[in-house]
Amino acid sequence: MSIRKVVTGLLITAGIAIMAVPFFWCTTGERNTNQLINEFEQTLEEKQDERSEVEKEQTTVSKEEEAILKEGSVIGIIEIPGIDIRYPVMEGTTSKVLNAGIGHIEETAGIGESGNCVLCGHNGSRYGTFFTPLSQISIGDEVMITDKNGLKHIYEVTETEVVNPYDNSIKTQSTEKELTLFTCSQKGTMRFVVRCIYKEAVMDE
Repeated sequence: MSIRKVVTGLLITAGIAIMAVPFFWCTTGERNTNQLINEFEQTLEEKQDERSEVEKEQTTVSKEEEAILKEGSVIGIIEIPGIDIRYPVMEGTTSKVLNAGIGHIEETAGIGESGNCVLCGHNGSRYGTFFTPLSQISIGDEVMITDKNGLKHIYEVTETEVVNPYDNSIKTQSTEKELTLFTCSQKGTMRFVVRCIYKEAVMDE
């Protein structure tokens, strides 16, 4: 076998390996994300079965549930049909959290609570799509977040803007129920921000 054929074979093998690495990471990320969503949905189904046996008047999170809202735990599922986004929402913004889903900034309001609930996600991660298409969202689009009680909170997009990465106004709290989503923009030098107002809550079927 000639040296040219050997070198050509090595180059082809190396090229295949290079292309396979991103595919591996993306597949791994999607598998982890889907597992989190499935586990969350299974938990909701179990709770719904319990409600059918015992009538529950309150829809707030119990003390037992509050105890498990630690960093990295799934607290909801976010869906944005207009841009085909569906991911688990998790407490915290560590790399582990953001490589598996959308992170909730802990010092901000909770899902469906009075105040500003702030969520962030990666743009262009090798582990998945996350908030990469967020800049394609339109005013009037709906953002739906299902909480741990099976209650689906529906928000409406009212504004989008690009701010610098040190602009903490995106976390400003108010007495109204609000939702703010953000991700990196312009190669990480800026943030793309989506602001939403609360519309209603319905029990997820």
